[in-house]
Amino acid sequence: MQRPTKAFNLPLLLAPFISRLGDALYLFGLNWFVVKATGNASLLGIIQATGGVVLFFGDLLCGVVVDNFNRKHIVVSAELLSVLGCLFCAWWLNPQHITAAPLITLTILLDIGLAFSLPAAKAMIPELITLEGRQRFNAVSNTLIDLADICSPLLGGLLLALHWLDLRGFLLLNATSFLLSFGLYLSIHYRKPAGEASQLGVKDSLLTGWRYVWQRPGLVETIVLGGLINVLFAAMRLVLPYNVNHLYGGDSSRYSYLLVILAVGGILGGLRLTLNRNEPHRRQNYHDLILAAVAILVAGLWANYWVLLVVSGIFGFCYSCFEIRAITITQNLTEPDFLGRMFGILFLAIDAFQPVGSFVFGFVTDWLANLTLVIIGGCLLLGLWIINQWYQRLIRQD
Repeated sequence: MQRPTKAFNLPLLLAPFISRLGDALYLFGLNWFVVKATGNASLLGIIQATGGVVLFFGDLLCGVVVDNFNRKHIVVSAELLSVLGCLFCAWWLNPQHITAAPLITLTILLDIGLAFSLPAAKAMIPELITLEGRQRFNAVSNTLIDLADICSPLLGGLLLALHWLDLRGFLLLNATSFLLSFGLYLSIHYRKPAGEASQLGVKDSLLTGWRYVWQRPGLVETIVLGGLINVLFAAMRLVLPYNVNHLYGGDSSRYSYLLVILAVGGILGGLRLTLNRNEPHRRQNYHDLILAAVAILVAGLWANYWVLLVVSGIFGFCYSCFEIRAITITQNLTEPDFLGRMFGILFLAIDAFQPVGSFVFGFVTDWLANLTLVIIGGCLLLGLWIINQWYQRLIRQD
């Protein structure tokens, strides 16, 4: 593989931002219209759980595909699938009578695309971006994604207030964003590097990937932490629209502000790591995630909108710092031939428990309302303690 010579790649930076903007806008509309139509979070939990199942099986195969085929071709094909899926389900959906079938179908199609495009795009970064510029590139990329998360609820709230779009309109906007990101990925100058992974079959490729990861405690720890925090992040995203509808007057602008502050926190976390010249370290992950857990516990024990607003910002900050650091640690600790499988395993861990987590928290939220945040914060603290103990044991055995 040729050594990367650039610390910046504009299409690789902008494509995830644009597709995330459209997807976040669609999810904003989906969450609002579904909760408003049904009065509860159960259907959202079922939709998220279905997507989690699809991602689970996609993640099992994506690493082998990413390491054996041209990574640019994979992301381009995934974006095209997402465009066609949005257009098909926009035609199928009846906005006046929202049913589960088109929404679940679209979730399946989008998550198939996501399962392959995200590991492929992340695996391209070490091949195109220098080691010195990698953490900064990851930080700027995540900051742009958080910026998309700010713009989408603001724009979505405005569109809801003006009654310009129904759920079908949000779907068409999502299709447009995927079409633009498709063009950007297509413009990237990339050649598939030659490597030994291309000589292996699916079974051998999977087995060598899993063995490679298990022999490196730092990768194992990052994978398990990623799974834990992303399950609880999904749970947080279920609680927020429920609380606004049942505790804070059902005002869509209040829901928008929560998502905006969540994303602002993410941007601040990205700026923090953009300016940080030091190599990422595992201990920093625990510091950030403990702060997030304590903040969530406070919001669960004190049911107040302004408290929830501040806690959303803190959680967004801590989550962003962890995500950027975890991606950079993964890229730095993994050899190029294993990058696809490594990210496949990382995203498999993230997605494996989300079907059960989303399904359970959908019903728990209907039962416990704001106290669900206490459960989320407690699970995060307990999980961090268990994972740290496990890591120390792996180090002693190594």
